[in-house]
Parts: sequence; C-alpha cells; structure tokens
Amino acid sequence: MAKLESDNQRRLGSAVSLPLFIVLGILGFGSPVFFSAISETSLEDVGEETKTLDEEMVRQLRQNNLGPAEMLLPLTSVERREEYAESIDKKMTPKLEISGGGSIFDLLAFESYFGGLDKFNAERKRYEAFFVYNKATVQGDLRKRLTEESSNTNVRALLQAIPKDGRPGNFWNRLLAEPLVSAFPGVKMVELEGFPYFPDRKIILSVGLQNIEDLDSNKSEAEIRDLCMAEARAAIANYKRDATWFIVKKNKASADVSKLDDNQSMPPADFKDLSERLGLLKVGRTNTGAYAVIIGGIMNSEGKLESHGRWLPFPILVPMMVGTAMAMENGYYSDETSFEIGKLAQQTLLGNLEAKEKIRAFFWAAHQLARKMNLMQMAELTKSCPNLQGVFDLAAMVRMRNRPLSVSIGKIKQLRREINFLPLAERVEARKELVQLEQEGEIIRKNFESELKIIYAATLLTGDPSGVHKFIESYPVYKKDGDKEAAVAALQDLHTAMFHGKGALQHLLEQNKPIHKDGFMESAVSPVFPVVGGFLLTYLSHEHRDLAILLKIILIVGCFFFLLLFLSNVLPRPSYLRANSHFFLRWARRLSVSIVWGLLSILVLEPTLLQTPRGQVSVAGFDFALANLLAYANEESMADQNLTVVTAIIAGVFLLIQVAIFMICLSRVSQVKNEDLNASLKLNLLDNEENLFDLGLYIGLGGTVLSLILLLVLDVKQDALIGAYTSTLFGILFVAALKIFVVRPYRNHLLVKQAEE
Repeated sequence: MAKLESDNQRRLGSAVSLPLFIVLGILGFGSPVFFSAISETSLEDVGEETKTLDEEMVRQLRQNNLGPAEMLLPLTSVERREEYAESIDKKMTPKLEISGGGSIFDLLAFESYFGGLDKFNAERKRYEAFFVYNKATVQGDLRKRLTEESSNTNVRALLQAIPKDGRPGNFWNRLLAEPLVSAFPGVKMVELEGFPYFPDRKIILSVGLQNIEDLDSNKSEAEIRDLCMAEARAAIANYKRDATWFIVKKNKASADVSKLDDNQSMPPADFKDLSERLGLLKVGRTNTGAYAVIIGGIMNSEGKLESHGRWLPFPILVPMMVGTAMAMENGYYSDETSFEIGKLAQQTLLGNLEAKEKIRAFFWAAHQLARKMNLMQMAELTKSCPNLQGVFDLAAMVRMRNRPLSVSIGKIKQLRREINFLPLAERVEARKELVQLEQEGEIIRKNFESELKIIYAATLLTGDPSGVHKFIESYPVYKKDGDKEAAVAALQDLHTAMFHGKGALQHLLEQNKPIHKDGFMESAVSPVFPVVGGFLLTYLSHEHRDLAILLKIILIVGCFFFLLLFLSNVLPRPSYLRANSHFFLRWARRLSVSIVWGLLSILVLEPTLLQTPRGQVSVAGFDFALANLLAYANEESMADQNLTVVTAIIAGVFLLIQVAIFMICLSRVSQVKNEDLNASLKLNLLDNEENLFDLGLYIGLGGTVLSLILLLVLDVKQDALIGAYTSTLFGILFVAALKIFVVRPYRNHLLVKQAEE
C-alpha cells in the first residue's frame, strides 16, 4: 500500500521543482522559434555580420549611383541618414538628377544616346526612364547607332523585332470595317500578309446577319443580337467548304483588304469546337441598315485557335523596345535576362506564339518599372533580376501597390471634370470634396513611394525579386478583405528584416513566414533569456528549426510538469486523501496535464495556429442558422474537403484533454485501491467519484457546444464541425473505456470481497 510522502520529501521536492520550473519556463517561453512565424531575435542572430543597407548605400554612393541612393536613403540607419543625404546633395547636378547617376561611361552613354531629356518633361521634373527612352527614340539616333554599331546578338535580335509601322496586329480595325466582310452572312477566311508577328496565320470569321426587311419591329435589340449570334455560330459548326476568302496586306501603318476569287487551303480544324470558342468581335448596324454580329479569331497552321494578347500602344512600345536594347547593350540587364529577351525576339518573328506572348508581357512589365523610377534606378534594379521572371515579379509588386494610387488619381480627375458641369450652388461642396480627395491622394502617394522603396531595397539587397514577390503574395490573410492589410504587414516585415542585414532578409524569404509579434510572456522573459543559456536555442531556431521546435515543446511541458510538482508539494493535502495512487499513474497524470497546459500555452503564444489562412480554407463562407447544421453535414461530404492544420490542432487539443482526464480518473481509482478500508466503504468511495468519471463526457459535450458557437461566429465552418464531432466522440470513447475496462472490473472485485466479509 502506497503511503503519503513525508514532510521532508515534500520540502525537498518543492526546493528542486521550483527553480526547474522557473528555468525551463524562461527557456521554453523565451525560445525564439514558432510554428507559423519567424522570431525577430532569430533574424537578428542570422543577420549578424552580413551586408547591411548602410553598406549597400555606401556602394551606390561610391559608384555615383545617386538615383538608387535616394531610394535607399529613408531605410538606412537614423544616425547616418543625414550624412548620406549631404553626400547625395553634394554630388547631385541637373544632369545626374535626370539620369540618376552612374559611372563616367553611363553618363557618356546618356549624353551620346539620349541627349538628356526633352524640355516639356524636364520642366515638370518627369525624370522617369520611359521619358528618357521616348526622347531618344523620337529625337535621337539611338536605334540607328545600336543597329549599326552593336555586336551584341541579343540586342540585334531585339532591334529586328521592333515593329516599323504601327502596333502589331493593327489589321483588326481595317478588316472589321470592310463592308464586303459584313455585307453577307456566313464563314469568312482571311489570309495575313506582311505582318511580321503573325506568320502562317489565318483569321476565321463568321457573320450572323438580319436584314431590314426580315427584322420584326416587336423584337428588342438583345433578341436580334442573340439571333445573329446563333446564326454565326451555326455557320461555323456546320461548315463544309463554302467560305469566302479575303487577304489583308500590310500597308505601312494600315492594311489593305481585298477579296480572293479562289478558295485557299483550309487548315484542319474542329469547326464544332470553334463555333463555341470564337469570340465576339463586332456587333451593330451595317452601312445598309442590317444588324450584324461578327465572331472570329486567329488560327495557326494546325487549325488551332490562338489567344493573342494586347500590345503596348505603338508610341509607347517602340521607345520601350529601343530603351531595352540600350539597357542590354550597357549591361543593365543580367546576362540570363538579356539572353531570354533576345531568344524571345527571334522566336517571335518565327511565329512562336508562346514567345510572342511572353515578350509582349515583358514590355508591359518593363514599362511599369520605367514609369516609376529614373534611368539608373531602373538599371540597378533590373541588374538584380537573375532572369525574366524576376522582372515580371517586380512589375507585379509595383502594380499591386500602385493600384490604390491609380484609383485615387482617377477619382480626382473625374471630379475635376464634373465640377464645371455642376450648378453653381453645388460647386462649393464639390470643391470641398475635391480638396479632401487631393489630401487623401497625397497620403496614398507617399505610402506608395515608401512601399516602392522597400521593394526596391529588398530586391537590391537579396537579388531575389521573385522571393520578395512570393513573400508578399503568400502572406497569410485571416479575414475577409484582409489582403490590403496583409500586403502592408508583409512590407513591414521586409523592412524589419532588412534592418538586421542581408542574411536576415534571405532567411525570412526562405522560411516564407511572417515575423512574430512578441506578447507579454515573451517580453517578460526576454531580458533573462540569454542569462540562462538562450544563445544556443537562438542559434538552433534558424539553423535547426525542427530540433528547436521540439526542444521548445519539451521545455514548456517540463515547465508545467515541475509547476504541478511544486504545487502538489506546497499546497496542503485534502483531509480525505489518505493514500497515494500508483507511482506511474501519479507521474502520468502530471505529464498529461502538463502536455495539455503546454499545448494551450503554445496556442496563446501563436493564436494564428487556430486561424486558417483564407487561401487555404476548403469551404466557402456561409450564412445559416444553427438549426441547419445537420442539413449542411448531410449535403456536403466531409470526405470531399481538405483537412487543414487548424482542424488537426482542434482535434489534438480535445484528444489531449481527454487523455489528461483519463489519467486523473485512473489515478483516483488507484488511490481508492490503496486506501486501508473495507470493500463496502471503497464501493461507496467509487460511487462518490461518479461525477469525476463522467467529466470526460461533460468536457466533450462542452467542446461540441463551443465548436457550434464558433461555427456561427467565425468563418471556420469545417474546423468547427470537426471540433464538434471529435469533442463528443473522444468524450464518449474515453468515458466508456474508463467505466467498462477500469471501474467495472474493480467494482466486481469489491462486490465479491464485500460478500466474503
């Protein structure tokens, strides 16, 4: 029979357990490693002795790159920022302000190729790279000089791809305006001639037509349009060999359309499929007053329909292509990027659709960058792009953060136009609204400039724009319409990491997790964390993350274990406690309770573990009453839905709670066994513990109710349902196991013993 510990044992136990509780608690709660986030302490440690923004700033100043230095200036250390600003002001000249600086060769190239900037944009301080490209293209001889003097194969390939007259694909307006095309219904086939971006391509059209005399005056325009559309698609679906053929020849910036008398070779095609896929090109009245609908698309030599995207407007496209050629010549793009551009240009002229679409997308991306920074700022940024995808990702980030500014500018312009048409009485209020919009727009503009500088500095420091873009794009969003806040938070995290150096920023991008915001517990233990040996845990947090997490769990659980041990030794024993339970059960009980407390503590430290990012939510939002829960469960199969981490955590919490309760009940049964009492009294003691033995069921039902409340309050439909199911299930299973396999056999034993007494 187990006896109660002596007072000396209790004093010794408390003396040992209390310091262990404190030390393990400091190490566990202070350990800078988290499941869903990165600790700033780890970033500081991994960033030590790596390249800093101040060092990058010095590098740019030494190379006379004043434009990039201006971008980095607000992000440098406060104590040296004034020194850097004075250095920039001392070196700055009107020409350097336009070009953004560079080496003597960069400045010579700027003068030779560009000749500065046109007076209109110079007076308005519009120093963006695009306006420099445009000046060189319109007034200079840049294109001619590059064509004649450049020996760079990639540059020459790009120059050959520059359209000479008009935007690529400028045949559409002329073709659709041709009366011969829309005058008669049926299928039309069009040969393209002289369009360099569309070799071996044909245009397929189908016209649905309703003549004036056939139109029912009672039919609406929508009904007539639908009839024409159905006619046009039916003509394609039922096509045999009766198409009308045309040819479109390029004529400088325009095109000439003429009819062909003989049928040409028709590419093999699935016309039924084409009838469903051809897009709407034109709809409305013809010159004769009839109503026509024209559908169509571009076909390749294999009879497959192609999707050709929109090019930049011609006055923008050519300067961007010429400017890009100059940048490649001067080494403003990496070798890999230049090679990709040159290869795409060659493949485009050979008719490769994929290459054409990729280089088209590139010039859109490059234009977005060229409108936001000067020549040398853009040059340093594009140098940091290891490949073409890096340019795309940079442009995506700029476009994403520029969207609020574009919306703001649009609202201001619209209101300015509308004011002049308002009655005099309403103009006063409209002007007040305009002032407010302009003030808000100024704030949005400053925010964009700050965010652009963070993106710029992060790219320059790491040379990994795709990693920066991935971090911002995948930043977790936990609430509806929280994408804007998530993007801002992601940029703030990038800024924080940059402060600690290049190594810290690279580690943040590699882990692709947000920076953890320290709570009360972490802040409380951080001053003494290094004193008790926290340096090793800090090192493990970034070098051996999995091991660090395992150690953190062990330390936190151990902390609570020794807390329970300390409390059991210092608190007075209940008067009814006359014996201890089995040694193993006592320790198992404490361990299980410690595990539950440890898990709950981790959830308190990282509340985001109980939130599923919106991009990972497997079930859409909902709006229904609690009474509809069973209906929902019947209508949607849970097997068809993906389980989330939150689901596993909720189920795990309920499981551990039931395990802890089970061990407490076993320990109580063991205590009754060890009592020096007769069988009858032990039976009465067991009866007295019935409420304790049913605790698992009570907790299970309580967890179900809590889950259903969360189901109605939060957007956690699947996780709440899983919690409701598992909570009750675990409660039933553990209580059943306890009563059937533990309590019942022991009661049988006591009943037999009672009969023998």
